[in-house]
Amino acid sequence: MCLIISIVLFVLSYNFLISNNLLLSLGSLFASLFFIYLMIKNIKYVKNLKQQKKEI
Repeated sequence: MCLIISIVLFVLSYNFLISNNLLLSLGSLFASLFFIYLMIKNIKYVKNLKQQKKEI
């Protein structure tokens, strides 16, 4: 879900940049980067949980 939202926001940011609307472009870009950060954080968390279960 985070991947889809981040891709949509990134494309929206690019479209805003083409139309010379820098403020909306930067807002969409930061929102996209935030969702990518959440996705990476969740992947690392699940990977760590699986490793802990494997050790036990």
